[in-house]
Amino acid sequence: MNNFKEYYKIFSKEDICIQILKEIREQHGIICKKCGNKNHYWKNDKKKYECKECNYRTSLKTGTVMENSNLPLQYWMSAIAYLSAKGGIISALKLQKELKHNRYEPILRLVKKIKCLPESDILKQKLLQYISGVNTLDLLNKENEND
Repeated sequence: MNNFKEYYKIFSKEDICIQILKEIREQHGIICKKCGNKNHYWKNDKKKYECKECNYRTSLKTGTVMENSNLPLQYWMSAIAYLSAKGGIISALKLQKELKHNRYEPILRLVKKIKCLPESDILKQKLLQYISGVNTLDLLNKENEND
């Protein structure tokens, strides 16, 4: 995949992004900020986890680079995957134009935060694994179509 639009298509719907992020979060566990409990359940209507002990709600973005951002998950996940795979080579202005977003500042903050992510960041690693899995599936589907 060479351009940003290809990454953006992979994360084409917010529901897909929620499902991917939810799986990543559940693999590593959710800990309640209020009481420290590790038992939560998913509130689909609120798109948040709720602690079984104190009913405190935790956002999917909590504890990630996306925390306190109002930008859609689709922007974040496609940008993290693209910048990680391409070594961070895209300007905030170009990304803003690709996303057709009206304001420059939120996209600039997004790019700066992503570029500061360490290589060891779990979300970054899992998204790259997801992308490579999608590429493998695409190749297998194309091979099956040619047979």
